[in-house]
Amino acid sequence: MKCQMNVLLVAVVIYTAVLVVHGAPSELVITPTGGLVAFLHEEATSLCRPEGSPLPTNLEWWSVIPNERIPENITLRVYAAFQQQNLQLYFKDVWSSDEGTYICKGRASDTPIDNTQSVSIYQDITIVDAPTVQNPVIDTDALIKCKVTGNPKPLIEWQRGASTVLEAGGRYIFEEDGLRILDIQEIDNDVYTCRATVHETGRAKSVVIYVEVSIPPEITDPPDNVQGVEAFEAQFHCLAVGKPTPDYSWYKGNQPLTDPGKYPQSGNYLTVTKIDNFTDESLYRCRAQNSAGEEYAEAFLDVIIPPKVQDIRNKTDVKEQKDVWMNCTISGEPIPTVVWWKNGRTQPFVEGVQPDDSRITIFKEGGPIYNNVKSSILRMQIRNARSGDRGFYRCEGKNEANDLLNEQQLQQIWPPYRRDAELLVSFKPLVSFEYPGDYYSWLDNTVNLTCFAEGWPTPDITWWLNGAPVIIDNIYYRKFGLDPLSFLQVKTASPAFFGVYQCLAKNSEGEAFRNIELRQAYPPRHEPNVKEAQRTPTTVMYDIIPTEDPNNLPVIYYNVLYKLTNANWQDAQLYVFSQGGPYILDGLWPETYYKVVMRAVNLAGESEYPSREMELLTERVREPYTPTFIKYEENPVSQYSDRYLVRWKEPGSGGRQINHYQLTYQPIVCNDDVTCDQFEPGLPTMSVLVMAPAASEMLRMLFSGQRYRVEIKARNSVDYSAPDYLYFTTKEGNNPISNYVVPPKLGSGGIAGIIILGMFILFIVVDLLCCVLFNCGVFFFCCAKDCGRNDKEKSIEMEDVKERQTIVLVREDVPEDSFQDEDTKPHSTSRDSTEESDDTRQPPRAPPVMRSLKPRVLLQHSSDSDDIKKPAYSVSEEDEIGDSKDLQMTSSDEDDDSIVPGGYSHTHPSKPIVFDPRYAKKPSSQKGSRELYRDEEPPHSYHGSAELLQHRASPRRVPPAIPPQNGGHPGPYGSRELYRDEPTPAPAQSWQDPQYERPLNDVQSGSVSVGAVQPRGYGFGYDDQPHDRDDAQDYDPDYNPWRGYKESSA
Repeated sequence: MKCQMNVLLVAVVIYTAVLVVHGAPSELVITPTGGLVAFLHEEATSLCRPEGSPLPTNLEWWSVIPNERIPENITLRVYAAFQQQNLQLYFKDVWSSDEGTYICKGRASDTPIDNTQSVSIYQDITIVDAPTVQNPVIDTDALIKCKVTGNPKPLIEWQRGASTVLEAGGRYIFEEDGLRILDIQEIDNDVYTCRATVHETGRAKSVVIYVEVSIPPEITDPPDNVQGVEAFEAQFHCLAVGKPTPDYSWYKGNQPLTDPGKYPQSGNYLTVTKIDNFTDESLYRCRAQNSAGEEYAEAFLDVIIPPKVQDIRNKTDVKEQKDVWMNCTISGEPIPTVVWWKNGRTQPFVEGVQPDDSRITIFKEGGPIYNNVKSSILRMQIRNARSGDRGFYRCEGKNEANDLLNEQQLQQIWPPYRRDAELLVSFKPLVSFEYPGDYYSWLDNTVNLTCFAEGWPTPDITWWLNGAPVIIDNIYYRKFGLDPLSFLQVKTASPAFFGVYQCLAKNSEGEAFRNIELRQAYPPRHEPNVKEAQRTPTTVMYDIIPTEDPNNLPVIYYNVLYKLTNANWQDAQLYVFSQGGPYILDGLWPETYYKVVMRAVNLAGESEYPSREMELLTERVREPYTPTFIKYEENPVSQYSDRYLVRWKEPGSGGRQINHYQLTYQPIVCNDDVTCDQFEPGLPTMSVLVMAPAASEMLRMLFSGQRYRVEIKARNSVDYSAPDYLYFTTKEGNNPISNYVVPPKLGSGGIAGIIILGMFILFIVVDLLCCVLFNCGVFFFCCAKDCGRNDKEKSIEMEDVKERQTIVLVREDVPEDSFQDEDTKPHSTSRDSTEESDDTRQPPRAPPVMRSLKPRVLLQHSSDSDDIKKPAYSVSEEDEIGDSKDLQMTSSDEDDDSIVPGGYSHTHPSKPIVFDPRYAKKPSSQKGSRELYRDEEPPHSYHGSAELLQHRASPRRVPPAIPPQNGGHPGPYGSRELYRDEPTPAPAQSWQDPQYERPLNDVQSGSVSVGAVQPRGYGFGYDDQPHDRDDAQDYDPDYNPWRGYKESSA
């Protein structure tokens, strides 16, 4: 062995030495080595490289099958191309036919050499047939399609759901075209994944398939046989189940229905319109179909021809006591049932002799054929016809169509299914009256006489009076109405128009008449028979016995005239009593004498005979009369165990309105059925107030199975009425208070404590009201003491703005207490002020006594600068102007930029500020106004100016008062009458300027027309322009601006 290895090594060395000496042999090297692998419809290339010595030349590519040279044309799909010394084989688009062996040929010197290249074509994985949604049919060996192609052949794997890998075997069979599942069911519904892999190329593809097992249709509700009425429509219904949901189609026999106008289809419904007896009566089929299969169901359409009256005589004439026939022919399929009706009968005539009238007989027989439809004839015979036989008769047919159609649809049938025929029986007139009794009228009245005359032919009606024909002149006699009804209107202008009227009716069969007596009526000819029945403080009840007057109109009411005893009858009042009563005269005054007279009235007028003159004295005002319970049974038992409803009659009020009713109910123990006066010990007595005019109340919180006594009393402003009692028993059973425990009674100490606490709370409430409304009381005193300010501190705060302020007005002082009466708020007489309604005016009060003048100074900014906010004003402690040499002015700066008004109306500094006492409360804020100080009296009126104030250092001269006229009060424009409770006022004063000796109302800077200063309670006027006092605004001598107009003398 060792010897052989040495020999081989020597041979290799010798071969290598030869190559070195002579060079490498010529050859063609082809890449890629081992063969070219190309993918279908992709690009591929192979290179042929010459090597060795000598270097091969004349390189060419040849295909083996077919044996042909590959041209060097770059435009071809397969071509050869040189790259320097190398020759490249190039495939632009690989086809499956390109697979095979290719030879690269060349020459080394003169020796041909070649080399081969095998070309293998790989096809990528292609999923040819694999729908993403597949619906195999249940109970079959279903194939889940997934057909895959590729070269090399792919390996197929199946996965169910997210992680389950299926293996061949059992119900799963792997086939070339997909996965076959044996006996597939709905439990196999799932998501399946078909995955193909080629290990040689490393390629893989997958597809997700949703499998939902389909179920063939099954008709669960097949169509029913249908009856359809000719000319109308019929409908079929078919219902099937399946998966997917089946589609429906309809067939007539074996022909599909394609006319949507004649046979409209909507899902599983088929409608046959305008049914034709000859073409539409057939077998209809319903087809339910889906991807899993189909199923059929069928039904028959039976066409019904409705009843149609083909022949009837509309009108038939016959004389009285003659026989008559009436025939009716009706067709239909099935043959209809035919009946005769008479207008006014509740039942049709039966076939044969009628049980209630043997003169009438019904016969039935077959009739002719109309358009291949059979008919039936119904004949009715009436023997010895009477006037009562006349009227309308109806022939009516009925078959299944009457049940299939509603009344509106039946009316659309033509010829109709029923028709009327009139039977006319000639007979002489029959006269009757709407009102069988006598007629009444009176002079210059109009009355209508009515006559009704039956007969055939229709009779002619004429009117007669006392044997002579009535002449229709349209003045005294008018005739109107349509035969057989006639009205005669008579105007009874004189007694000659009264008497016996005759209604005469004539026709070809004879005549007839009836008499009507028209009587003359008079007002009642007897005085009323009146008797007083009951008297109360405000009412009186009478009994009136009617007086019989058989030949006259009845009384319809009574006129009642009543008056005060000392009054004239011209001032009497009228009251009306309706006939039948009750006759109650109400609205009277208590303890007052009246006189009453009555007269009866009928349609003819008022009686000339009055009743006797009756005097009455109404009772004094008293407590109400006793209210009485309404008792429906003797011993009532409540239908509830814990409540009971009581009702009572409203009693007489006793001359005063009833305020309320007091109900007191107590549990009692009855010794027997009569005596029930012992109260149940340990159980409470309850009381309730019911406000009038209620007349019922539900008593609550009762014990079950307990007997109660209820007491009721009515209350007015006088006293309680006498009581009435009611006994009842509650129903046995449980109720919310069955375990009621009587609460302990409150001791005298507890009652006293409650009273003291209530009085304390009442005191606090009253004191608060006095503080808010009248500025008095404990609360007001405490608040005023804590919140007051020092006038000197205010003066210091006002020093920096003193020069910028101007005195604009002085007010007259009036008593403070006269302004704090809330019931007598003042009424301004200025047109610039808001008018108050008359209902706020109070009764007059005595005017206050006028005090001496105590002027105060009101300061007002001369500019609207915003740096001065909410000034508060005051004067020095000296009240009289004459003693006040230097006016002290103060102001305070606060956060608010506006001054709260307190009844002062801000005006220009050159004009006075007018005060309206009605606005003493706090209105909306405005710059230049303020609230009243707590120690400051509200002003009465303002007049004058700042300049005028400086000239008032000396006391004013007061002229004598203006003498009153007619005992009245002096006023600025005359005098007026005193109020009832008004004392004589103090003498009026006239204000005049002390320096210029002229009235203040002549000041040009603005004036108030007050010629004479009056105490509060007297009218005055003012204006912002100078004028004479006779021009004062809104002056009315009878109007009090604080209390309204004085009361009238009445």
